[in-house]
Amino acid sequence: MRFGTYFFLQAPPGQRHADIIARELDQMVWSEQLGFDEVWLTEHHFIDYGLSVDPATLACAVASRTSRIRIGLAAAILPFHDPIRLAEQMALVDIISKGRLDVGVGRGNRPSEFRGYRIPQVESRERFDEAVQIMVRAWTEERFSYDGRFFQIDNLRVIPKPVQQPHPPVYQVCVSPDSIEGTALRGWPMLNSLLFGGVEQLVASRDRYVATLQKAGRSPADIAALLDRWGVSSRNGSRTAIPRCSRASGPWRSGSRRSRGRGSWPTRWPSARRTRWRATSSRCASSAWGSSCAG
Repeated sequence: MRFGTYFFLQAPPGQRHADIIARELDQMVWSEQLGFDEVWLTEHHFIDYGLSVDPATLACAVASRTSRIRIGLAAAILPFHDPIRLAEQMALVDIISKGRLDVGVGRGNRPSEFRGYRIPQVESRERFDEAVQIMVRAWTEERFSYDGRFFQIDNLRVIPKPVQQPHPPVYQVCVSPDSIEGTALRGWPMLNSLLFGGVEQLVASRDRYVATLQKAGRSPADIAALLDRWGVSSRNGSRTAIPRCSRASGPWRSGSRRSRGRGSWPTRWPSARRTRWRATSSRCASSAWGSSCAG
């Protein structure tokens, strides 16, 4: 099991946005110093719920201040982006980070964000499908053309190419049954959230995902490898889902807590706290979501 931190850059009343962003960037750097495996960044617009309006820019900032920790998007909301531009940005981040980027993608779900970008929300699925096809081809082909409903591309060469080949790992945010099945058919790992309710919803998502993979002819080894990369975020850590980590409280990749910027954190965590986190990571290193969520 791999641990990570997950940042929304939430903006409580009375705090300056510049201070929130600076403070949470510091926390992302501390994530590496404290031994976490990954920093995850989200994307939101026009609301205090999250100031992470450009996860590619944030990912680049984190990459420039760290050397080991992986950097993941959870997720880039594809209907709001030109897929060629986003493919270029992601390739550049992958190069600057020396191959530490994970690209999570999603359709979005907030009507106010679609209104702000003047995109009809009913188009989100088709826009998402076209965008992921274009991004993968931009990363993997020297030149390509594409003729879709929303995007038309004629013999385009997209450079630079990412460091990770054939492209950075791609994850998909899965909420609906359709998105779970579509992710499985693409052969991508899932990103799920456990913000409310019990672990049963994770078990249901896993079972649908595995059943779809089996119907698609995936081998047991392929399925196990995809489940090993299954990313789950939890508001406070699911002690039901992670029984072996019941003493831990805080952010992890499979079970990551959102950092909400409540006041200034110390510039350096006490050594005792750092020791506890490292001990927790070692204790859970052999855990796997396939067994932790066994029904």
